Amino acid sequence: MHQRLAEISDQLALQRRTLLDVASTVPGDAWQTPPSADQWSVSQVLEHLYRVERGVAALLAKRIAKAREAGHPAETESSSVLGSVEQFRMSELDRKLIAPEPVTPTENPDRDTAVRSLTESRAALDAAIASGDGLALGSIKHTHMRFGELDLYQWLLFVGEHEKRHTAQLREIAQQLVPAS
Repeated sequence: MHQRLAEISDQLALQRRTLLDVASTVPGDAWQTPPSADQWSVSQVLEHLYRVERGVAALLAKRIAKAREAGHPAETESSSVLGSVEQFRMSELDRKLIAPEPVTPTENPDRDTAVRSLTESRAALDAAIASGDGLALGSIKHTHMRFGELDLYQWLLFVGEHEKRHTAQLREIAQQLVPAS
């Protein structure tokens, strides 16, 4: 795997482990319990994340397939792209963002279903990453509804930053649902 994609994949894997570690601090029988009427439950947060990831995976797979068909050039750069989305402050909780309807949770699944769905959406994202290996993904752009034009590396980084944002949200939920001992 090209080193840019390997670096992003490692970052995504680390963020996913952190997310699941934080979620696991809430007992399984409380995953479907929102801490208040205006907050999502742990399961709803995870449902939102897999809906977003599934959508990004489909977008990337489609854009990469079209690029391959068109004879898109190979990647020649090897510098890190990890900091390329910092200016968007995607992971910061200081501003409330409203999820668009297609990625708003509707099911509030049980713990096993939520984790299984996240595993499936990550497998789809990993397949999209593999399909793009070797291509210059920094020159393939697609517009994000909040952040404007992003290249495909930035779309992958968005997934990790989005999870980081919701990991912080899960920490807050855990503090509300799990009494300090």
